[in-house]
Amino acid sequence: MHLKGEEGYEAKVRQEEEKILMPSKRKKNKICAAGIAWAKRTFDRYPSAYANMAASKYCKDPNYAKK
Repeated sequence: MHLKGEEGYEAKVRQEEEKILMPSKRKKNKICAAGIAWAKRTFDRYPSAYANMAASKYCKDPNYAKK
């Protein structure tokens, strides 16, 4: 089997090498580390929608926690 003038095995090896060399497409966390730490200290149950919303607000405005 030939793919564009190359043997199939060589093309497959080249594709695998490209996958290894390409940076991974990880999902980046949009909540800052300080916001997550604050939410864990503040709320009894951190992985919740309410705690994530508050952590997000904390990242945008650190004075959010100081009321």
